[in-house]
Amino acid sequence: MSRDRQAWTIAIGLFVALFFLWGGGYNTSPVFVGALLNAFGWGHTRVSWLPSTLAIAVGVSGPISGWLLDRIEARIVMGTGAALAAAGFVVASRANGFSGLLIANLILGLGLGASAWLPASVVLANWFGERRGTALGLATAGMESGGMVLTFAVGYITARYGWRAAYLALSIPIAVLVLPLLLIVVRTRPQGAIKEPVSESSRTLPGYEIGNAIRTRVFWMLVLAQLAWGMSAGVFVHIVAYLMGLGYTIRTATTVVGIFAGLAAVGKPTMGLLGDRIGGKNALAIAFLLIAASIIVLLNAHRGWMILPYLLLIGTAGAAPAVLVPLVLSETLGLKRFGTLYGWIQVFVTLGFFVGPLLVGRLYDLTHTYTTGFEICALIALIGAGAGFLSIAPSSTKIAVAPAQVVDLNALHRN
Repeated sequence: MSRDRQAWTIAIGLFVALFFLWGGGYNTSPVFVGALLNAFGWGHTRVSWLPSTLAIAVGVSGPISGWLLDRIEARIVMGTGAALAAAGFVVASRANGFSGLLIANLILGLGLGASAWLPASVVLANWFGERRGTALGLATAGMESGGMVLTFAVGYITARYGWRAAYLALSIPIAVLVLPLLLIVVRTRPQGAIKEPVSESSRTLPGYEIGNAIRTRVFWMLVLAQLAWGMSAGVFVHIVAYLMGLGYTIRTATTVVGIFAGLAAVGKPTMGLLGDRIGGKNALAIAFLLIAASIIVLLNAHRGWMILPYLLLIGTAGAAPAVLVPLVLSETLGLKRFGTLYGWIQVFVTLGFFVGPLLVGRLYDLTHTYTTGFEICALIALIGAGAGFLSIAPSSTKIAVAPAQVVDLNALHRN
């Protein structure tokens, strides 16, 4: 099999994996929150700890997974993570109370951190060069595609058979399809290009060592961008409640969420392609500007027709940082310690995902309106845009990768 064909085979395999792993493991959370509220009569704050615990677990496992990916084969890391994710669903299906569900979400989050978004980005960055942004966008669109399809599936199963059956159903395709697919198809990087074991081969790749990378401006700009993206997503978490407060029915509000997921599945590869054309940092900044604009438009959703431009804006850019941040990282700091660096950067987006919804909710409790919280999220998105524009490759781009060997990053990546 040619390298190009194998690369796209891996990309397709990762699309399928992300469809069931992230689409079922994270994007179905709102459905389960509603089902558990009805089943146990818990307060909203208590139930909110379940998806929050999942997000934090993803963030904790990110640096560990990234470090491992620089040293052992991706199929081993991702296969182990997929097995943990399937186990998390099974544990949740058998839980009888809050503590059991909390443990289940912790296991699920650790599994997703090792098998979904981060490791997929590492593998794709290693396999694709000039078309890296496009490949990242197409493969990771599985996250939103899965979210759209599996949200409706989980809703149907929950209504018909209960939330336990829905959790158990999500474990089946992971165990039967995703786990074998990852073990058979996925490889960390092209075999023909690198003949040493993974732990040794990364030494010969172009890029910065960790100590040098964290002293660059671009590393911390990407950290800021990830934090801004996660916090600005607080708007999305509260969008159903916001629209219902404006008089929309719950069915209409939920449909808006589903349409967003569908549009984001198209928007991610579109923004990835744009990043390949104009540079990752420029596309990242544009994505944040579109996110900020979408929030301002949403504040005028009392005019029903404003939902359409909101969906177009957020659908195009809302999930784009998942593609563009790893693209910028590879363009500026190289692939040598890409897994470890991206793992640490991912911690901050999960921190943002944790803080953003709590910030918006707290401001609503204080002001009895979502306006202030949404405006702050728009401002945070603008800060993310600034961080994107400032994510410039270090001025000294020639870095040693092995004795008597120097690689010019500008010759390998577009800036």
